[in-house]
Amino acid sequence: MSLAFDRSTLKPVVTVVAIILSIFQIYFTGGFGVTDTHILRGTHLSLIAVLTFMLIPPVKVKPGEKENPLFLLMDLLLIALAVAINIYVFQQAEALAERIKYIDDVTSLDIFYGTGLIIVTLEITRRTSGLSLVIISLAFLAYGIWGEHMPGGLAHNGIEYERLIEQLFLLTDGIYGVPLGAAAGMIFAFVMFGAFLECSNMSSVFMSLSCLLTKKAKGGPAKVAIFASALFGTINGSAASNVYGTGTFTIPLMKKVGYEPHFAGAVEAVASTGGQMMPPIMGAAAFIMADVVGVSYLTIAQAALIPSVLYYLTLYLCIHFEAVRKNMGAIPPDLIPKASEVIRRLYYMFPLVFLITILLMGRSVTACAFYGTVCIILLSLFREETRFTLKRFLYALELSAKNSLMVSASCACAGIIIGIVSLTGVGYKFILVITEFADGNLLLLLFLLMLTCIVLGMGLPTAPAYIIVATLGAPALMKVGIPAVAAHMFVYFYAILSVITPPVCLAAYAGAAIAEANAMETGVTSMKLGIAAFIVPVMFVFEPALLMEGTWTEIGLAFASAVIGALSLAAGMQNWLVCRCQLWERILLIMSGLMLFYPGTLTDLAGLGSLALVFFFQKFRSRNVTPAAA
Repeated sequence: MSLAFDRSTLKPVVTVVAIILSIFQIYFTGGFGVTDTHILRGTHLSLIAVLTFMLIPPVKVKPGEKENPLFLLMDLLLIALAVAINIYVFQQAEALAERIKYIDDVTSLDIFYGTGLIIVTLEITRRTSGLSLVIISLAFLAYGIWGEHMPGGLAHNGIEYERLIEQLFLLTDGIYGVPLGAAAGMIFAFVMFGAFLECSNMSSVFMSLSCLLTKKAKGGPAKVAIFASALFGTINGSAASNVYGTGTFTIPLMKKVGYEPHFAGAVEAVASTGGQMMPPIMGAAAFIMADVVGVSYLTIAQAALIPSVLYYLTLYLCIHFEAVRKNMGAIPPDLIPKASEVIRRLYYMFPLVFLITILLMGRSVTACAFYGTVCIILLSLFREETRFTLKRFLYALELSAKNSLMVSASCACAGIIIGIVSLTGVGYKFILVITEFADGNLLLLLFLLMLTCIVLGMGLPTAPAYIIVATLGAPALMKVGIPAVAAHMFVYFYAILSVITPPVCLAAYAGAAIAEANAMETGVTSMKLGIAAFIVPVMFVFEPALLMEGTWTEIGLAFASAVIGALSLAAGMQNWLVCRCQLWERILLIMSGLMLFYPGTLTDLAGLGSLALVFFFQKFRSRNVTPAAA
């Protein structure tokens, strides 16, 4: 191989493969064709692997340095292996469909290609998502192979390597399982919807509308971050990429009007993270949850509505109290778009409205995303700035494939963990240990599971983080009588929150990088601003009305109480209500917020009384105190 050859030479091939992947997805998941599960998921993963090996080198190359030709050779061999595995799946499709689980023999070719698939899956995950998920997967693999030698109740009965390969490769209980199925189906469809919206330039209306809505608000740029990230996050669903998508605009503006760098980075991190909780289109993991729980996606979106509103409301109030406390200004006039221009472009949001409408009509999630993409293409014809040329259309197909690399690789890798958990029964052992330790105390059980979800989710994309904690944690809640939707929403929220929880808080690190702030300080501030999301999941376990379950009166009362609780909690966290808080006032405000979140007439009355007491004390004290002096 010539030393002059480098990865950039593969760029035309990358474009072709990416477009082929998108066309394959449109054909087989857009309603034009139906195929075997192994073939659909196997081909999707094979093309994802080929793209990953061509695009991402095994080790980072410093600017100006040449990549080692041996790495390029190794990647070509891995590409050949990924393609060979898929060809084998095509050849064995009929046998795989008729296979009798744990009865039929596993051949030497099955072992060879199955081992190759595990290697390919781990490597593309390492390159797209880092080492965290790979290390966890390797630990589960080691447990599957040698777990019979573990001490006490952790040991299993022993698993032959042939059965391990059967579970992970030949059945749809491992790598080709539900997570990869979701990635190859509805998740890719929504990734494509987002890519086409971005390439048409129609997504720009989100930022313009956000600036217009908050043009006169104190600390306006931070409030822009909330609106823009919530809107953009409904079609993005990745916290870190959302930070970069909107943060490059909002963070410098926040710093300009007076927010400290770490606070600006934290605001964007928390706002971007909430995009994965916010209906109507939540993150990729929400689609997986719908499959796992066995309910419609609309049921999941409905359950997430009040918790996500409380999350953003608390963040908004924290930002507002900070802005008032520091007497900050609004958005600079030269950055506010003309209302007439924004109004003329409001129809850019129609694809999102159309998508939500047909979702409510009961159409399949994948079909809705597909028709939404068609709607974008048709609407783009009305203006030159949005119109798809052939070059822009092909780029949108290419971008769809590239944007799906991380989530598809992670979902495939998460399948390894699910396969091992199912084969060894370690999930039941985990449930037993947790429930025995909690000894019937539901609050202690929730606290233990919260810590487990945050720790297991650290450093992982949301989808695999949710899959892991749902496999281990959700059954523990269901065992003590918590409904399936509430149990899965509980672990889902904490899996998401791992990206703003130190020490490994990827969204906060991304915000800190843009803000040029201390990463850990930004992470701690992010956790503080996102405090509502650490509280609400515990509360909706006790109060199903927060998940839209119950009568409208129950839901309304629970929501109203929680809204006042969010106000009290935000004031306590930011040390400001009417003026700067004294220590006892701050403690009382936080306690008031917790009591108002917790269901019950007595706690609501106590919370309201505490909030009123602090308000009147501060109102009396602040008569002769200006915000700057306070």
